[in-house]
Amino acid sequence: MSIIDVAVVDDHPIILDGVAGWIRSAATGMRIVGTATTVAGLLAGPGRLAQVVLLDLDLGDGTAAERNVAAVTAAGPTVLVLSASDKPVSVRSAIRAGALGYVLKSEETSQMAAAIRTVAAGKDWISPRLAYIFATDDAPDRPVLSPQETRALQLYATGMPMKSVARRMGLSEETAKQYVCRVRDKYGRAGRAAPTKMDLYYRAVEDGHLPPNP
Repeated sequence: MSIIDVAVVDDHPIILDGVAGWIRSAATGMRIVGTATTVAGLLAGPGRLAQVVLLDLDLGDGTAAERNVAAVTAAGPTVLVLSASDKPVSVRSAIRAGALGYVLKSEETSQMAAAIRTVAAGKDWISPRLAYIFATDDAPDRPVLSPQETRALQLYATGMPMKSVARRMGLSEETAKQYVCRVRDKYGRAGRAAPTKMDLYYRAVEDGHLPPNP
């Protein structure tokens, strides 16, 4: 099994040292290659070569969370947000900026380890707790979908061809396509455009319509 190189960015020394210490001593198949209190510090050191960067959103240097996520992903590493905030708006902002996963600081270490391995494999991760929060969130940018629209989204976004979606729902292919188009239109009007099937999948996961990849 290949070793996952991990770096951590957090402006609280206790968190920084605690996470790094846990990875060094107890996280099988992982190693720490860098720690920093700012994204600039990370990118100036060996941490820029990490496969996965655990990134706190609320750094004390005044930098914007979305810009930090974008800067790290542009440098090459995959971003897994490590935050105390479970607000849907924070999660969505991080995902839109390029983060592949989001884990809460209150999670068990087993959840964090699973999240690191998942994003290192190129898959997205949202914890079960956050998935529940999304499912019960009524924020303005979370479109209200009808049961049929939700079902069409769930089937189509997981890779099912439109013909199969129609067959599963007992509809004509044209009607199934209309449901998917309505979903895309609603996300577009909410400021969360989903022009591709993968975009629809991410929106479905973000809003709790689908579980994150195991």
